[in-house]
Amino acid sequence: MSATSQLVKEIDQRIRQELWLDFHVHSYDGTKLVIAGGKDLTYSHELEIIFSGVFFVSAFFQGWHSDVKAPVFYLPDNVRELNLQYEIEQGYTLFAFCTEEYRNDVLVAAEAVSYNTDTVFHYKRPELKANERIADSVIRNRQ
Repeated sequence: MSATSQLVKEIDQRIRQELWLDFHVHSYDGTKLVIAGGKDLTYSHELEIIFSGVFFVSAFFQGWHSDVKAPVFYLPDNVRELNLQYEIEQGYTLFAFCTEEYRNDVLVAAEAVSYNTDTVFHYKRPELKANERIADSVIRNRQ
């Protein structure tokens, strides 16, 4: 199993430890895409899946739900077909999120993936504990 396959499996196992998890596109800066996962994305998120060297994204920007009883984050089996369909260039890995309420899954073609399990609050909050932080967008809006 490749290092990327192992990391995808690790991220999926982390997701599936929860009773439920919703996702949304948290940020994109032109090369780095952050997908946030949490139980109530209005207030915070507990998981960030970070894609670097992003080439392609097909996502629902208002967010999506996933059934954590089945695999959520995975490497598609039909990667050749999808690469041809979406004209994804060589050198990128195609990642997918299984969505619960849409017919199509979320797809991301990127050079690499990583993740972070800090709790990120979407509002100003005093006295943060270890592995807690305020979202960058909240900090920027306060300056």
